[in-house]
Amino acid sequence: MTNYILGKNGFVAKEIKKYFKQKKEKGYFIGSEDIDLTQKKFKKKINIKPNSNIIFLSAITPDKGKDLFTFDKNLSMLINFINQVNLENISKFIYVSSDAIYSLKNQKISDTTKPNPDDLYGLMHLTRENILKKVIDSRKLLILRPTIMYGLGDTHNSYGPNRFINHLKKKQKIKLFGNGADIRDHLYIDDLIKIIYRSCHKKYLYGEFIVASQQSFTFIDVAKKILFLKKKPQDLIEFIRVNNKISKRFFFKLRIDKILNLQFTKLTNGLKKYIN
Repeated sequence: MTNYILGKNGFVAKEIKKYFKQKKEKGYFIGSEDIDLTQKKFKKKINIKPNSNIIFLSAITPDKGKDLFTFDKNLSMLINFINQVNLENISKFIYVSSDAIYSLKNQKISDTTKPNPDDLYGLMHLTRENILKKVIDSRKLLILRPTIMYGLGDTHNSYGPNRFINHLKKKQKIKLFGNGADIRDHLYIDDLIKIIYRSCHKKYLYGEFIVASQQSFTFIDVAKKILFLKKKPQDLIEFIRVNNKISKRFFFKLRIDKILNLQFTKLTNGLKKYIN
């Protein structure tokens, strides 16, 4: 089976490439230097072999923009791809979305929670999902909604383990917003990659699934775990005053791990792999 991966240079794409190579899985990675998805007419033609999988990762991430211009560009990337590529004979279309489609007002989230994005980034992913539902056979469409990811090779420096470890690498204190009491789930990158790989080989897996470890921690607890594992003093934390209310996010009753027989990596174990 052939896999076409849209997105080549991001965190997830690079890790998929490594894992596919280990598994001797065939994959064609298409990046912006190969095809500019923002253009209505591609300079090169993308020929998809029958019974292939498409893994769509391409997106402009929030660290590069959260405005309407970015929103429009992100939608154009998917629409242009759909308009210029024959998708009739594919085996599966895997779209990697985000848990940003859910509002932070929802503290407890399951696969049955109704999406209600707080910002344009979340709305973009939800709009993309809805477009795909209109043009792809529902039995061929798999939507994965991962939460915050961490791991070696991160390209976004997102708030949480990735940024905290980078602070220490630069010999800086870990900077926490407020008193670090916000609560989040943290997904180890390897777990998402295994889910994508196994999904490629599970023909009748379709629908929408959240991908999260179902273990939530305060950011101060995450920071303290990292300092302990790095054998650094616990006072290497700096608190930044903010006016935001404390936000919490817990995931429960998720299905994807049971369907694919996967045990999610515990935070401490994931951090050990990351640091070592």
